[in-house]
Amino acid sequence: MTAITAESSIWEVVNRGRWALIRFYAYIGLSLGISAMAMYASGGYDEDAFLYQIFSMQGLLWGGTGALIGAALAAVYITIKPTILEGRVAPNTVPWLDGSLLMVILAVIVAQFEPAASQVVYEDQSNLLAANIIMTMNIVFIFSAVAYIAYLFAPEEFIGRIATASAYIGIYAGGTALLLRWHESYLIDVEIGHAPVSNLYEVFILLFMITAAVYLSFERRYQAKGMGAFVMLLVSAGVFFGVWLDSIGQADIKPLVPALQSYWMKIHVPMNFVGYGAFAVACGAGMAYLVRHGMEARGSSSKMLKVFPTLDQLDQLAYKSVAVGFPAFTLATILGAAWAAEAWGGYWSWDPKETWALIVWLVYGAYLHARVSHGWHGKALAWWAVAGFLVTIFCFLGVNMYLSGLHSYGRLT
Repeated sequence: MTAITAESSIWEVVNRGRWALIRFYAYIGLSLGISAMAMYASGGYDEDAFLYQIFSMQGLLWGGTGALIGAALAAVYITIKPTILEGRVAPNTVPWLDGSLLMVILAVIVAQFEPAASQVVYEDQSNLLAANIIMTMNIVFIFSAVAYIAYLFAPEEFIGRIATASAYIGIYAGGTALLLRWHESYLIDVEIGHAPVSNLYEVFILLFMITAAVYLSFERRYQAKGMGAFVMLLVSAGVFFGVWLDSIGQADIKPLVPALQSYWMKIHVPMNFVGYGAFAVACGAGMAYLVRHGMEARGSSSKMLKVFPTLDQLDQLAYKSVAVGFPAFTLATILGAAWAAEAWGGYWSWDPKETWALIVWLVYGAYLHARVSHGWHGKALAWWAVAGFLVTIFCFLGVNMYLSGLHSYGRLT
């Protein structure tokens, strides 16, 4: 009990109150500083080298100045209006921003051990380090899924902590690996360099991270550890698919096709996968709901029921997940339309990918409408969350692999 209290106290000090708010505004200032550098600094935004501009002395000056201004404004604002400390946005957001910064720091450290550019060739990328970290991520995520499943049958606190910790480690490993791949693409050739969200292999890693991150935020806030077995089982299934992609040569860093050579890719794709990841968590909640509902219907007295969230909690978590994913997916679709107008001259062309994205949007829009306007809940919506994610999988994977169209660059070749 003492250890738990100490841990909670540390969490309160670091991620709530004054220091959380100051860090939150510092991160905002950092982002605005980098954006200002892209728009106004000498040389401006360079698509082929902006990653290195951020880490140059110029980037440190612009970003650091923005961070200092943000932190200073936060300190002044706290003095003028202390009630701002009661807000929930900063405490809920800052841990993930801290995690993102940690990924950047880890990637910078590991990058120092990458081979020299002269030793890297496009035809043989086996000496690059990101692949090793991705394999570590795969193992850790599978281990996390096994630990969460074990926790259902043997709900010991130690097993639960191991399951949660390994999920966090998997997220950090995945983020570090993706940042390294970005760096490695420039090591191979500056002309090839691009953000690591350009093919199925890379976006699967992004999907694992976002799904685990959305789930862990719910786990900590709502004590829903019993749902982890279902969510991480979905992540593990994706891990095996990613390993298969690696085995057929899809893990290599490749040049971008012309349609992807745009700053829109860095915005549209990650936002899309925030939606996909949240929908995956909703599916996990729906699966957990159906399992618990079936156990209760049979009159089971299994100890597992003590670990599961209640049916009402699972229903709420599925709804909250969709409520997170739907706006993100909507924004991603709007951004995709803007990108299409720039790349192909029209906002919408009824391409298979666009059509299935609309279907996904309608499925989850109808889910929210049924829930909010008509009061639906329970088993029907649990099945809806599961079926909706199957539609999402086909939109993400099936269309890319099997249907031709303007988005055919996503197919396996």
